[in-house]
This record gives sequence, C-alpha cells and structure tokens, in this order.
Amino acid sequence: MKNKRGFTMIELLAVIIILGILVTMAVVSVSGVMNSSYDTTYDTFETSMEEAATSYLLDHTGEIPNEGEVVRLSAAMLVEEGYLDYMEDPRNEAENCQDDSYILVSRGNDVGYNFDLSYKACLICGNYKSDGC
Repeated sequence: MKNKRGFTMIELLAVIIILGILVTMAVVSVSGVMNSSYDTTYDTFETSMEEAATSYLLDHTGEIPNEGEVVRLSAAMLVEEGYLDYMEDPRNEAENCQDDSYILVSRGNDVGYNFDLSYKACLICGNYKSDGC
C-alpha cells in the first residue's frame, strides 16, 4: 500500500485564515496610502488656485480689491482664462473641481507701495470641501 500524504482540513483552514488576515492588512494599508494621496492632491489644487489668482490679478490690476474689501474669483473663470489647469477630482475622474470652487482675495492695510493681499482657496471637489468655506 502506498503512503498517501496530504494536508488535513484543519491545516488548509488555518492557511486560508492566515491569507485572509494578510489580505485584510494589505487592503487597509493601501486604502490609507490612497486617502493620503487624495489629501495631497487637494492641497496642491488649493495652492495652484491661490497662485493662479495672484497671476490673474497681476494681469488685471483693475480687479484688485480696495483696502478692507474682498474679491471672489471663480476657479472656473481662472481655468477658462488659462491661469489654472483643469482640476479633475481624484476620487471620481468623471467630475471636475473648478465648477464650484473659488478664491477669496482680501486686502488689508497697505504699507507704502506694497499691497497687503491674502488669498483663501475654497476647493469644493466631490465630497471634499476646504476648511472654512
């Protein structure tokens, strides 16, 4: 009679459980990395919007707010004018981020010839919304 060796049902079950635990850990880890990359993308979009607003106001000085005033610049307008690249929602590539997004440009008290401008990007992109918007 031949010696038939194989795995028992308990051994196979143990291997399947261990593989399940490893796959679960990998999925959680990858999910965390993806969420972090989405947040980085949103931060980059906000920075790009503020830089585009600066460039736009340098070319359109008549739209710079007066002291103590605030001007709202549409991100869609900045894209249309060529100051900002098209912003695609990283979580849903079929959606864009510029339709509802805007930049608030406020002007404080100028010092000499220096304008005291501050920029606040309000990115509204899918389920993401900038703080304070």
